[in-house]
Amino acid sequence: MKIPDKVRIGSIDYTVEITGEVIIVDRKECNGEIDYNEKVIKIRNDMQCVQSQEITLLHEIVHGIVYERNFAYEKCNEETITEELARGLHQVIKDNPEMFGGVSNG
Repeated sequence: MKIPDKVRIGSIDYTVEITGEVIIVDRKECNGEIDYNEKVIKIRNDMQCVQSQEITLLHEIVHGIVYERNFAYEKCNEETITEELARGLHQVIKDNPEMFGGVSNG
């Protein structure tokens, strides 16, 4: 997996920043964050390995899918959440093929 400069989640393009700044969310230090207003995903640069950064990016992408599909505002059953996450991840993979090793857009 390649960490891109931008990633599309639903209809929104987010800039991806690898940063040396400390990331605080809800008074806790985190490895990454997604800012829905600024359309930025920040990933810390001081993690032990690139896989940790990749996992953190995927974590923030899932937050973006949850936000884009309004899970935070609706009470959904497990099957609905699973189906919507699968569709959201499929769309992210299709919209960002360079990130996932050239997955076709067709």
